Amino acid sequence: AVAELAAAPVALHLDHATERSLVEEAVGLGFGSVMYDASALPYEENVAATADVARACHGHDVWIEAELGEVGGKDGVHAPGARTDPGEAAAYVAATGVDGLAVAVGTSHAMLTRDAALDFALITALREAVPVPLVLHGSSGVADADLTAAVTAGMTKINIATQLNKVFTGAARERLAADPALVDTRKYLGPARDATAAEVARLLGVLRSTEGPTT
Repeated sequence: AVAELAAAPVALHLDHATERSLVEEAVGLGFGSVMYDASALPYEENVAATADVARACHGHDVWIEAELGEVGGKDGVHAPGARTDPGEAAAYVAATGVDGLAVAVGTSHAMLTRDAALDFALITALREAVPVPLVLHGSSGVADADLTAAVTAGMTKINIATQLNKVFTGAARERLAADPALVDTRKYLGPARDATAAEVARLLGVLRSTEGPTT
């Protein structure tokens, strides 16, 4: 409902759905894109399940993203040191028909520090091998300069959540600390929202590569 009433175009995306039933619910509600995450499954099972969900999504003109390489840091089921093989990634996209691919290149989910070490050579190799947009998960753990470099190397969709959560929560905490008697939620959630909007605007500038694809 919020998306329908928004003045700006809104992309409504379901992230990290591991159950087909949740994907189907999202499609029924009008989501334009979904991420079906079968990355914890063995490769062949991942391919079969993702291909099946992709066919269903395309039947409703819904864009589908998948994950290969088990990006680290999510509920302990992914290997933090995993890396996506370019050849396997190309074969996976061909076999599943997905529209975007999240790959493992050095990030982990829910990082609170921005010191992830990205493998830029691998990003370039994946970009050359894979015909669909590449997705970088765990981007909150990547420094600004490396985010720009990742886009230059070939990343198209950059997922950032934890960094925005940090900014929002930090602004709310600062406002509450300044006035211990404050109980009106509008008085601290408003500044937190404004701080988050400013950080989003800043990050959009960071993600505008001057040498490669832009996002």
